[in-house]
Amino acid sequence: MTHRPAPDESVRPTPAGDGSPRKRRRAGDVGVILLDVAAELLREAGVAGCTIDAVSRRSGVGKPSIYRRWPHRTAMAIDAFARRMAIDVPITDTGDAPGDLTAAFVAITEQYAGADGRVFRELLAAAVLEPDGAQLMREKFFHDRRERLLALWRQGVDNGQLDAGVDPQDGIDLLFGAGIFRLLIGHQPLGAEDGRRLAHTVLVRPAAHPGDQ
Repeated sequence: MTHRPAPDESVRPTPAGDGSPRKRRRAGDVGVILLDVAAELLREAGVAGCTIDAVSRRSGVGKPSIYRRWPHRTAMAIDAFARRMAIDVPITDTGDAPGDLTAAFVAITEQYAGADGRVFRELLAAAVLEPDGAQLMREKFFHDRRERLLALWRQGVDNGQLDAGVDPQDGIDLLFGAGIFRLLIGHQPLGAEDGRRLAHTVLVRPAAHPGDQ
């Protein structure tokens, strides 16, 4: 009698009619499937709609397999959002540090003008309520992007393109912090031109006044 290998219990056939049929995948692909599905649900229904149950139904991956990767849905949502932003809003290095930092800031403001802005606000709120949420946001979403932005700023200082008197940590906070503040409060617009003007204000070295040493 022919021996049949045991099926992978972590990936079930997706129920028909869920609008997103998916094939069985190797175990190494399951994490990518889950992150893609979670990102879809975040854009469609926000953090509230990105539940373990919803991801399990759409992906065909059993809930135990999901919980082995993430302790709760907020952790899963943060990972999914971070991966999606890394793909959709990459940070480039052309050698023009002020231009690259401006492009990165404008790109994220344009991205947040749509559904991703709502998701980002909701993730920040969820991160405050979840005991380890703030740490997860720092580690999974902010850390890598911030390190790449800091590297651009330091490169700009080394090349004489940016003011060496401005601490890169302060500069990044002033630029991207202003964008986040506008996104959260909504007291000022945050379109592409607004982003460029904000970036120019932070990045361009002010002209020296007469008598300055």
